[in-house]
Amino acid sequence: MKTLYPTVVKLLAIYLILFIHTTPLSAQTTTPLDSTYLAHLATFSKNAHTLASEIWPGMKIGPFCIFRVNGPAYIMNHPAPPKEARLLHDSISIFKQSDYALAGTTQTPINNHLTAHNNYGQPMYVSVNQFYAELFHELHHVYQRTAIKQLKFENLADLLTYPEDPHNDALRQYENEALLEMLLGPAEKFTENLNRFYSCRLLRKTIIGEKYSNYEKSVESAEGPATYCEYAYMKKYATTATEQEFIHKRFYYSLTEPTYGREGLRNKHLLSGMAQCIILTRRFKNWQTEYYNSGLPLNDFFFSKLPAKQVKLPTLASYEAKAQYFTTQEKEKHAQNLEAFNNQPGRKITLIFNTQPEFRGFDPMHAEAVNDSLIIHSTLLKLGKGTNSFTAINQGTLARINKQVWSVKQLTFFVPETAVKFENGILTYTDKALSVQWKYTKLDKNGNEYIVTSE
Repeated sequence: MKTLYPTVVKLLAIYLILFIHTTPLSAQTTTPLDSTYLAHLATFSKNAHTLASEIWPGMKIGPFCIFRVNGPAYIMNHPAPPKEARLLHDSISIFKQSDYALAGTTQTPINNHLTAHNNYGQPMYVSVNQFYAELFHELHHVYQRTAIKQLKFENLADLLTYPEDPHNDALRQYENEALLEMLLGPAEKFTENLNRFYSCRLLRKTIIGEKYSNYEKSVESAEGPATYCEYAYMKKYATTATEQEFIHKRFYYSLTEPTYGREGLRNKHLLSGMAQCIILTRRFKNWQTEYYNSGLPLNDFFFSKLPAKQVKLPTLASYEAKAQYFTTQEKEKHAQNLEAFNNQPGRKITLIFNTQPEFRGFDPMHAEAVNDSLIIHSTLLKLGKGTNSFTAINQGTLARINKQVWSVKQLTFFVPETAVKFENGILTYTDKALSVQWKYTKLDKNGNEYIVTSE
C-alpha cells in the first residue's frame, strides 16, 4: 500500500483537475481549442501590461475575456466577474458564452465594467499571437472609452452613405502609397511624400465634402492608435515565418491594396491611422499623451507635428481608369448582393417594427449599404432584449433603416420553414447563428414570406 498510495493520490488529483476543467458550468465540455487559448491567457495579461507601458504611456489594462460561441468564456482582470463564473487560477474565471451572448471582437459592459473580448472559435487566425494582438487592440478601446473623454468616435452611419466616387478612389490609392513610402521609403524622400500625402487629403476633401472627410479622421483618431497597439503586439511577440508574412500583408500591403467604393473603406483609414502613429513614434517621444490631451483628430495632430505644404499632384490617368471601372462594378455588386439575399433558400421573415427597437450592436466592417435605406448585415446584428430580442451571428440579415443605421424600421431574414414558431402572439426561432423572440400583433403570409408586424 505504501508504494501504491502516492500513485493513487496522483491519479485522483489528475482526475479531479480534468473533471473540473472539462465539466464546468452546466456540464459544459471544453475542447483542445479551448485549452490552447486558455493556456496563453495569463501570459497575454503579462504581455499586455508590459507592452502598454512601452508603447502608450498612461494606457491602463482593463478587463478582458476570450470565448468560443456555444462554449466557455474565460475572463480576467475583472473587478466584478459574472456571478455565474467560477474561479480557475491566476485570477481567471470561467462562465458560459451564452450567458452574456458575447459576439465578435469588440467591447461589452459586463457588470457595469467595459470588457474587451474576442472569439477564438473563428477560423481566420494564423496563430495564437494574432488572436491576442486583436484582443490588445480592443483593450486600447476600453482605455479610450473609459479614460479619454475628449476623444470623438466615428458616426457609423456615415460609413454606409460614404460617396462612391472614382476620382476620390483614385486619389486615395495614390495618397496611401505616399503614406506607405513615408513609412518604409528612403529618408531623403520623406518630405516629398509628406507633401503628396497632405495634398491628396486637401483635394479629396473638395470631392467628398467636410462631413465624410471628418468621418475618415474620426476612424483614424480612435482606430489608428488601437491598430497601432495590435501591430506592436504582433511585432514584439511574433516568432514564426507565417506570423511575419501576416504582419506584412495585414499592416502594410492592405494599406495600398486597391479597393473601390465603400469596400474596405473603414479598414483603409484604420491602417492609415496606424501608419501615422508609427511615424509619430519614430520622430517624437511621448507624443501619445500630447495627442490625447490636444483634443485634435489624429490627422490634424499629425500635420501639426509634421507641417506640410500643398504641391501639384501628377496626372493619375491609370489610377482614374481603374477607379472608374471598379467603382462602377462595386455599385453593381450591391444590387447583385441584394438579389442573392432575397433568393436564398428557407422561409423569408419580414419583421416590421411599430416601435423602434433598441439597437445593441453590429459589425461595421461587414455591413453593406445597398442604398441609403437598406443595409445587409453579414456577421453581427443585435436588436432589443428580453421578450423582444434578435441576435444574428454570421447569418445575413437585411435592415431597412430611417436615415441612421441604428434606426431600424424593419428586418428581413431567412429560417427553415418547419423550425419557426408563431404561438401566443410571439415569433420564436433559435439555432447557433440566429436567435429571435418578438411579440407581434399581426401576421400575414405572402407566398414564401411571413410579414410580422410587431407591437
